[in-house]
Amino acid sequence: MWFAIDFSSHTPVYVQIKDNIKASILSGKLKTGDYIPSIRNLAKDIGVNINTVARAYRELEIDGVIRPQRGEGYVVVGVQSEQIREELKDELLKLLRKCKASGIKHDELIEVVKKVYSGNGGEEFDT
Repeated sequence: MWFAIDFSSHTPVYVQIKDNIKASILSGKLKTGDYIPSIRNLAKDIGVNINTVARAYRELEIDGVIRPQRGEGYVVVGVQSEQIREELKDELLKLLRKCKASGIKHDELIEVVKKVYSGNGGEEFDT
């Protein structure tokens, strides 16, 4: 399995699947022409319903990130990495505005960013 799902997250599982696949493309783990696991195999690997993975793949196909290859599964197509990066930055901006409105201090956010980028994950920070 090449990514994990956080079942305690408020983010729907199909969105986490989409985000993880997009992140794998942005990081270079997946490249144009690479095949991704079949719907059935990915569902089994991460322990979710086949329909959940199918929805994620369907939305990735609509977004132009993957396409079905008859008899082969799904393949990564030419991805607009800049578009994906802009979408991620927009999501981050919305989240930062929520944090600010909730009274979370600038220094606290900087510490979280440092933990994530240093490889510590940031999952253990105090909220």
